[in-house]
Amino acid sequence: MRRLLFLGLAAVALLLAGRLALRSPAVEAWLVRRAADRIVGRPAPRLAGSDELSVLLCGTGTPLPDEERAGPCALVAAGDRLLVVDVGIGSVRNLMRWRVPLDHVEGVFLTHFHSDHIGELGELRLQTWVAGRRAHLPVYGPPGVERVVSGFEEAYALDTQYRVAHHGAEFVPPAAAPLHAVAVAIPEGVATAAVLSEGGLTITAIRVHHPPATPAYGYRFDYAGRSVVISGDTTADEDLAAAAKGADLLIHEGLQPELVRIVGEALAAHGNARGAKIMRDIPGYHTPPVEAARIANEAGVRRLVFTHMLPILPNRAAERLFLRGVGAVRSRGVELGHDGLLLRLPGGSDRIEETTLCD
Repeated sequence: MRRLLFLGLAAVALLLAGRLALRSPAVEAWLVRRAADRIVGRPAPRLAGSDELSVLLCGTGTPLPDEERAGPCALVAAGDRLLVVDVGIGSVRNLMRWRVPLDHVEGVFLTHFHSDHIGELGELRLQTWVAGRRAHLPVYGPPGVERVVSGFEEAYALDTQYRVAHHGAEFVPPAAAPLHAVAVAIPEGVATAAVLSEGGLTITAIRVHHPPATPAYGYRFDYAGRSVVISGDTTADEDLAAAAKGADLLIHEGLQPELVRIVGEALAAHGNARGAKIMRDIPGYHTPPVEAARIANEAGVRRLVFTHMLPILPNRAAERLFLRGVGAVRSRGVELGHDGLLLRLPGGSDRIEETTLCD
């Protein structure tokens, strides 16, 4: 009995000693240093090889607050060239957490100018510059992109001055800070326009239907014999189907009308008439999942990946309801996207390799 009592007291003493040790400044500093080394020492992710095209979903959410999903954003990697499509709230922080080399970002492609698609353009400007970008950052988009870029430039003008004064012009060159607007006009009567073609990479803008946000674009990226199409916000659009013909991946938005109706009814029942009206308004300029599946079939794409999914999908039941009816139209090659999903398309192959980036 005495032996058990002694052992018990010894265990308590060791526990107390351990707790006291953990609270000592030296041990606390060691623990913090270990954590910092582990976090900072993580390597940058391998996004694409020299003959690969890939897409990283850096935001698959909507304007609705969602702990699991940032606002709309996709990072396209063509070899070591990085291009960002839309910049929703929280998306840049995702890229930073995943240690994406932001100094490699060569351009931004805006699908349209709704706030949830442009909200972090200023933060992308800042973080790519601080990361080491040495030239201005082109921002491509429909006519009107000049106003958007001008507004962000003015909003960040004082911040730019402060950082140059603090860190020095050699470290953060003032000439490299700005965004540069590149308006892409699609002529009347046609549905697409070339944006750029260089180094084996071809980017095409596609007119889609999202009134009153007009014009609105999707984009097609072709590289190393592989292709990705990103719809932007749109109703089911035959021009998009034609432009996506034969693509490996179609990253398409989706709105499930029944789920949106359920949310609207709940808002109305709790006295939120304004929220209920918004839920009634939004189905008219988005695409039901079943229609997106039809478009994917018409285009003959290998895989359809949903993004910008309305409303929030908080559990498996909501996910199943979101996809209800899709299987009858497209039995395979469909998935729900999520933040951190990386889809790699090796050149000279028809493979689609999938992984998830983690914090």
